[in-house]
Amino acid sequence: METGLNDRRAKLRHAMRFVVIGLFATTAAGQEMGADHAAHMAVAGHVAAAAQDDHGIRVDFELIDRNGRVVTDEDFRGQFVLLGFGFTHCAHICPLMALNIGQVVKGAGREMAGIFVSVDTERDSAAITHEYAAHFGDSMLGLSGSIEQINAAAKNFKVSYAVTKTQDAYTVQHTANVFLIDPDGELVDVFSFSASPESILANIDAAPARR
Repeated sequence: METGLNDRRAKLRHAMRFVVIGLFATTAAGQEMGADHAAHMAVAGHVAAAAQDDHGIRVDFELIDRNGRVVTDEDFRGQFVLLGFGFTHCAHICPLMALNIGQVVKGAGREMAGIFVSVDTERDSAAITHEYAAHFGDSMLGLSGSIEQINAAAKNFKVSYAVTKTQDAYTVQHTANVFLIDPDGELVDVFSFSASPESILANIDAAPARR
């Protein structure tokens, strides 16, 4: 029993390390800092168009898991899904997004999956993305794919992203919305990356009444 407790504490420390890094990291390769970070925040914080008008969003993706297996949205029928797009080198936004998703999944009290999709196809393989996501919860799944697969999924979810490489920097900007999908594969709501787990859980509890 003591061993299990120590394992859980170790996992929590490991997950929190990403949050601390996200809050205090300085200019490392590819991190969004200074003007680049401001631009990233402008994209990530732009929830209005996509979140307020979710009718154009299609819950449809075909991606790759850590074992090289093709995973689609249909694989998650029968359970709630909370899905977000980001990248593993993200210093500020993605660790908070992934932490919130993991807390929602843990506190849902029902079968649920948390999915973190990397838009950084050059650096984030499916295995790397899953390792990152798994630090934030046992039911977290990291998915990646080819540029074509990521582009198709991003388009369906109205997610914008851009990878900019220069001699001195590698910058990834992306819309940081979080999508709540019900067991029938229907979109329930769209949240900001910083939405509290409590507010998302409230929507999950209310979802059956809306169907």
